[in-house]
Amino acid sequence: MNSFANYKNNIDSILEQSFKDSDKFKKNLSVIMGAMKYSKVLREFFTLYNEVELKKFQTENESKNYINECIDYLKNNKSKLNKVTKILDKIITERKELVDGRTNKLYENLDKIVFNNNIVDLENLNTYKKYLVEHTLNKKTQISEIKNPKILSHVISKNYSKEYNETLTESQQNILKNTLLMSEDTLSNEFVNVKTIALNKLNILLKESTEDNLSAKLAETKNQINALEVSKKSYIRVRELLEDLN
Repeated sequence: MNSFANYKNNIDSILEQSFKDSDKFKKNLSVIMGAMKYSKVLREFFTLYNEVELKKFQTENESKNYINECIDYLKNNKSKLNKVTKILDKIITERKELVDGRTNKLYENLDKIVFNNNIVDLENLNTYKKYLVEHTLNKKTQISEIKNPKILSHVISKNYSKEYNETLTESQQNILKNTLLMSEDTLSNEFVNVKTIALNKLNILLKESTEDNLSAKLAETKNQINALEVSKKSYIRVRELLEDLN
């Protein structure tokens, strides 16, 4: 992976372009949030790119310190983004009609500093950093240009950073990654399979149970699984249940 700006722009575009269609927006948001949950570093990159764009400082020194800290963190963790590249590519490819080809000079300047593996001359490096610093010192907040989905992108990445501060287990990561990469047809078939396995497992446990409280919980779980309809969220829920039952 040699940049992040393109992914960030495309995700922002997908959220923004589908915002007026409630159902489509919810589906897109759910998938994007799933990717955020899967990858801590993806959440953090989204958060930092958003914060650099929205944050304002009173002094140049404060801004420089913040920008330098962000750049150091991004540089040190950029290689970890390779883990989620396939998922991002799939999300964007399946929603290419919502990608408007936008660019963002601020993101591009961050990319030039963070992802350039060649020796960058000091003049260019200082130019890129100067642009970022001047941006965060700009006190004219152009509210009309900050659309709800962009704010939402910022909020969900920060919320996921808080909610999923602890790393998912390797098993949970694999389930989530495989689910996000599934086609709709594959998801439908796999959901039927895991749902059947889970129900059979619950039936066996119900027959073997001699405790009323446990039997009641198993019966309630069985009813909940029966009521689930095909979706990536439902599939993940059933898979995680099977992990717990085994």
